[in-house]
This record gives sequence, structure tokens and C-alpha cells, in this order.
Amino acid sequence: MMTEETNDIKFEKALEELEKIVNELEKGGLSLEDSLDKFSRGMKLIKMCHTRLDKAEKEIELVLKENGEFSKTVNFEDDNEDEDK
Repeated sequence: MMTEETNDIKFEKALEELEKIVNELEKGGLSLEDSLDKFSRGMKLIKMCHTRLDKAEKEIELVLKENGEFSKTVNFEDDNEDEDK
């Protein structure tokens, strides 16, 4: 497993590593300790990805505002939320 800190990893590489971790955990056969290590690493990667996506969303909003293209808040959330109600 990579020991690279999440701050030093590119977003796309983090997604690749996260997919690999999920596959390994789903496959099974790992010791409890290895499973916990991979789970912990996966959670760190998820947090990093969410943080970077939030930052990208804010940058997009800023660029749109600066160019006069942003007249209302863009909903980046899934539209399926209304279906759950």
C-alpha cells in the first residue's frame, strides 16, 4: 500500500488508489489489521477528494461570478434528493 500522504497525491491518483482499496476489501482474505489499515487509508482519501471537490466548486463559482455568468447559485448536488421525500 502507498504510504504517500493524501496532500501530496493527485486527485485522479487518489481515486485509483481508493478503487483498488475497495476492491481489496470486497475481495476479502485480508487480516483484520490490514483491513483496518486499508479502511483508514480509504477514509483519508475520501476526505481529501471531498475537500478538493469542494475547493474546485468554489473556484468555478468564483470564475463564473468574475465573468458575469453567475446569476444564481448552481446546485451541484444530486437531484435525487427530492425523490427521497
